[in-house]
Amino acid sequence: METQEQDWSRILGFDRLPYHIVDKRVSDLLDLRGKKAVVTGAGGDGLGHAIATRLAGCGADIALVGRTFEKVERRAKEIEQRWGVRTVPVRADMSDWDQVHRAVAESRDALGGFDIMINNPVMVTAGAFDKHTKADIDMTVLGSLTMMMYGAHAALEHLLPQGSGKIINIGAVAGRVQQSGLTVYSACKAGVIGFTRNLAHEYSSRGISVMAVGPGIMLKDDMRRYLLNPANDAERAGRDAIAESITERVQLGRAALPEEVANVVAFLASEAASYMCGQTIDVAGGQWMG
Repeated sequence: METQEQDWSRILGFDRLPYHIVDKRVSDLLDLRGKKAVVTGAGGDGLGHAIATRLAGCGADIALVGRTFEKVERRAKEIEQRWGVRTVPVRADMSDWDQVHRAVAESRDALGGFDIMINNPVMVTAGAFDKHTKADIDMTVLGSLTMMMYGAHAALEHLLPQGSGKIINIGAVAGRVQQSGLTVYSACKAGVIGFTRNLAHEYSSRGISVMAVGPGIMLKDDMRRYLLNPANDAERAGRDAIAESITERVQLGRAALPEEVANVVAFLASEAASYMCGQTIDVAGGQWMG
């Protein structure tokens, strides 16, 4: 009888329930002290930097990966000074398979561990699909989907042997809705949703949690500038398309700050999201198909 009860406990997963979280505050579950995170695309002023800052604010040590070393080095110093965590700048072109794998290994060694991979590549060509060149299409697919797969593959090399870890892919609400001028990008972000779901299916039983976030329209400093003062016809067309989306399709009627998306990434990286698997969480102000 005892053996049978033990088997049922294993089959139903009772032996893996996280009872240690029951008496904790949610704020305690959001504490990432002791965790080691790699954030790609973290050298600029956008989402990668916001995510690195949020995770550091929760106590995680951070490796910031980007193509320009001076940028990630500057951001790493700012974050370390502000939050008192260990930060490591790492230069890598995420479109290069070998550089991606080398960057993740270097980050793990420098931080003394590896728990969280934030997959945040970006290279996008916008405009009418019939005007795209082969190079435009290839670059967008590479920057919006293929580089995501490179990063996840590099992360699994280290997470699988330890039997634990999180991979959080940065997709876009464009993967669910139609948007003019973003046909290739939107198709790739739909691919990120499927990639996340299938990667979770393949590796959750081996201790790897895979999730994604789908941001909507985010307001960065350079975007604010051209929305208020477009310099040419292309920028004016971009402003008009964004204004139409905000006024007609975004229920909150505004764009997001990158930090608002980063809040959800930090939640998914924490124990508070312990029973979430394979999903893509939209952070898009209620943007819907119009």
